[in-house]
Amino acid sequence: MSLVRTIALCVAATGTALSAAATAAEPAPEERILLGQQLKAEKNCDLNEILTYHELPLGDEIAIDGRTSCIDGREFNFSRKRRHQKFEIELCQPTVC
Repeated sequence: MSLVRTIALCVAATGTALSAAATAAEPAPEERILLGQQLKAEKNCDLNEILTYHELPLGDEIAIDGRTSCIDGREFNFSRKRRHQKFEIELCQPTVC
């Protein structure tokens, strides 16, 4: 196998693995809708994008943690310990030490 072919196969495999990992770190469509509605109602924020999203095992449940941005540029941290609960939403403000 030529070096060029080997490199091309490695690049293709890496791209596929990275794509699968990114897909796994996205919220379900219904969670995105609920988060967007709660942001609008509580913070007057029109959801622009979800910047980070993590699912964390918490006993038998899956906790959710992440950061989102609004169309107006504000960013909020959000979390939820159980699926049936509302999101906890806090304004993300820079900290100066």
